[in-house]
Amino acid sequence: MLQGKRFIIHGISRLAVRVARTLAASNAEVTVLRRPSDGDEFIRMLPPGARVLETNADEDVRRLVEAGAARADCLLALGDDDLDNLRAAVAAHTAAPELPVVLRTFDPGLADQLEQGLNIRRAYSMSALAAPAFIAAACGDEVLETLRLGDGEAPICRLVVRPGSPLIGRTTAQVKSRFGCGVLARAAEANDWRPVLGDGMDAPIGEGEQILVGGPLSQVLHVICRNAGWLGDGKRRRKRRAVRPAPRTPSLQRRTLLPAVAALLSAVLVISITVFSYALHLRPIDALYFVITTVNGDSSLKASPGWLKLFGCVVMLSGGALLGIVFSYLAALATAERLDETMGRRAGRMSGHVVLAGLGNLGYRVARLLTEQGMEVAVLEMSATARFADAVRSITPVLTGDARLPENLERASVRQAAAFLGCTNDDLSNIQACLHVRRVNPDATVIARVFDDALAERLADAFAIDRALSASQCAVGAFVGAATDERALRPLHVGSLSLIACRYTITLPFTKADMDAWRANGVRILAFRTPASPVQPPSDLTGALDPGDEIILCGPAEAVRQIMADV
Repeated sequence: MLQGKRFIIHGISRLAVRVARTLAASNAEVTVLRRPSDGDEFIRMLPPGARVLETNADEDVRRLVEAGAARADCLLALGDDDLDNLRAAVAAHTAAPELPVVLRTFDPGLADQLEQGLNIRRAYSMSALAAPAFIAAACGDEVLETLRLGDGEAPICRLVVRPGSPLIGRTTAQVKSRFGCGVLARAAEANDWRPVLGDGMDAPIGEGEQILVGGPLSQVLHVICRNAGWLGDGKRRRKRRAVRPAPRTPSLQRRTLLPAVAALLSAVLVISITVFSYALHLRPIDALYFVITTVNGDSSLKASPGWLKLFGCVVMLSGGALLGIVFSYLAALATAERLDETMGRRAGRMSGHVVLAGLGNLGYRVARLLTEQGMEVAVLEMSATARFADAVRSITPVLTGDARLPENLERASVRQAAAFLGCTNDDLSNIQACLHVRRVNPDATVIARVFDDALAERLADAFAIDRALSASQCAVGAFVGAATDERALRPLHVGSLSLIACRYTITLPFTKADMDAWRANGVRILAFRTPASPVQPPSDLTGALDPGDEIILCGPAEAVRQIMADV
């Protein structure tokens, strides 16, 4: 319980609502700072006891002081605008330098660079935490938690060993060496979960058994996809590579000054008709003809006054510029149509792939993770100018269209798809798309992103949707854990087994004997990294760890608490 604890939430969003509800349910005092431009939709969802204060960027410091920042246990900057969240962290450092900050940002690495100066305890990306859960759900499995280490994530997933799975017949030690994942617990029967320790490491995994695995994101997703049979039939896992600059693609709706310039040039030509009609005593139709010939360079102004000649030069330049804009627009239209046609042909040849609707933060993460595993993905996005459209288009087909329309889903070969994920920001759109997919492809797994908890609980029975998930629900545990616990311990429960996962920094030399002692008590190292190195799987850990190295560990709750108490 958090009785007497005070938390300040800066920014209103779906995540902010969930975090406020979770904290209030544990009897914590919650104060929410909102912007004047924020709507009332999420305000009405806040817990009844939450205190709401209005603020703007210039008043943040004063409002934080009024909200009791000096006495608060943590500030959570959870708005949808990354820059505004960073401003809140800076304001908190001014108002209360010792106040810990938990930051929401699309790029947590940026916040890590400011960690010491702004007293940022943790920085998380909601979409990065939620994306593995959506992929696992599409495979019929469940991600219980996703922890962050350095520039990578380490999910912990509960999965059922399916027929033909490469896990069958392997021991937990072989799973670790072959797939780079640690097996934490096993259940031969429903909810009879036991930690892996002692002789449990040598018993082979059987079909239908449930196991709890954890490790670096890429390795865990590979196990999930292989277990579901997604990477069979000759599909191979792609090697992780640096992101190439995405090619520039035509965009007819890109915000530029071209429409305004075209309107101005058109106005000049219309005025020109009036000027030539008056100065040369021409009928309007003759004046129009004269303007067009002047634009094409066939002007008869040699005997005209000097001012009219200068005006004719302006008409020539304006008309030439307008023609250039018109022809470039038509070329872009033809190229964009050709590009969409090409993308449609690529998607039309797909089979056993994943259809993804929505290319926001979550959709982008899901698409990138699936393609990195070697899965084929067809993306449907309503807007041709979506933020991530160019980047994703360089690695997989992106079709422009509304996923609620059956015609657009057919373009993405949904009848041959293995799974459909509705990841738009509109609950109703996701549900409608899932219903159509279910009708035309009963064998596909359909996953809907739904914020409304009550609706999500009823979707499976009422609409035959396999899973309904909320990105904010998948991420709320990480934010609340970091806010309420300095070490951000993350409790996990499978059946009657209680475990704890956390990020841990080695402070004393850590030998192989120490590692064996942890393993004997069921505590596993799921991922590790040395300073300035990427996240590495536990199978790469062959020697001792040095002070400054970071690890993700998980094991039975009592064993992990004992480790934390000995630090």
